[in-house]
Amino acid sequence: MKLRGITERARQIRARHKPPKCPDGWSTGAPDFIGLGVQRAGTTWWNHLIGSHFDAHAQPFKELHFLRQYWNKSFTADDREKYAQYFPRPAHKITGEFSPGYLSCFWIPPLLSTAAPKAKFVILLRNPVSRYQSGLELQNETARSNAQSANRAFRLGCYSIQLENLFACVERSQVLVLQFEKCLADTGGELARTYKFLGLDPSFIPPDISTPRNSDRGKKMELRRETRSALVKAYESDVRRTSELIADLDLELWSDFAHLV
Repeated sequence: MKLRGITERARQIRARHKPPKCPDGWSTGAPDFIGLGVQRAGTTWWNHLIGSHFDAHAQPFKELHFLRQYWNKSFTADDREKYAQYFPRPAHKITGEFSPGYLSCFWIPPLLSTAAPKAKFVILLRNPVSRYQSGLELQNETARSNAQSANRAFRLGCYSIQLENLFACVERSQVLVLQFEKCLADTGGELARTYKFLGLDPSFIPPDISTPRNSDRGKKMELRRETRSALVKAYESDVRRTSELIADLDLELWSDFAHLV
């Protein structure tokens, strides 16, 4: 069963990432921020830039996937404590994780108010056609590209239903939605916006601010013109709804959907 596969993958990831040691004078607790998505939209890069701030503590992991295992079981007080053990930090510093698959898991937004009641949530969106293409390129590298994976890659780019599920569970003021393309075009401005949202000094500039990490790599997958046209048509209504949910979404940065402006 697909969901059981997700749970097993989450278990394997947690096995590689045991809770870090908590030095004397530090404390553990629920994360101060959680990056929820989306996959193939610069989340590794953005997580690194957040962790580079002098008032943030970067954990040894980026993606914990801890919450993915609760698709059909209760999240208890003991589970919340186990989750908190992954986030030791010095006094007066924030910390968190960036698991980009969280947004697409329907059961995770309802858990957030219990797992991390005071957390802020960061989301990066990307032109869904470009995100689809990048996702399939990654799957090609792992020899997992087929009709099923292509359909999954498509569904991950349907942002509006994922955002509506999230906004039904947390306050909108807790969520910052960014565009990957805008982060590339104005990295300093969007990073300052992110720092301010997280309560950090927005004037800080990391030394490697313009170096995207884990970016598209390897052989590029060329989409047939007919495939791209079909994707654009299939995504149009979702992109319209996403732009209604996110008032400052700049569709001119998504060349496949600039005609919707």
